[in-house]
Amino acid sequence: MRNRDVDDFAQTKLTPEYREILEKLRQIVEETVPDAIEVLSSGNPAWHVKRTLATVTTNDKNLTLTFERGASLTDDHGWLEGTGFNTRHLKMKNIDELPEDALRDYLTQAAALDAGA
Repeated sequence: MRNRDVDDFAQTKLTPEYREILEKLRQIVEETVPDAIEVLSSGNPAWHVKRTLATVTTNDKNLTLTFERGASLTDDHGWLEGTGFNTRHLKMKNIDELPEDALRDYLTQAAALDAGA
């Protein structure tokens, strides 16, 4: 379900390029994990079921999608970055860099981990 706070975040905090990426991410999450709840977490868009699945952050160089339990995901697509104990992330600069199939796979895995939390 869409969250108006995330709508406001997109309109006031994001460039048009990042807004387009976030909109596509929202669609992918809605289709892949329909029971995920869209929230603002620490001021950033995020999706929760039992726990946080993923969070969006931005800076001048890219939009980053971080999977909270990303270190436990299987990365057959090679998009995930990071070496931390828990999280993994992927960075995008424009809509053409959005790996839809990989994102659907990561979200499916994240939801399965969450269900077993």
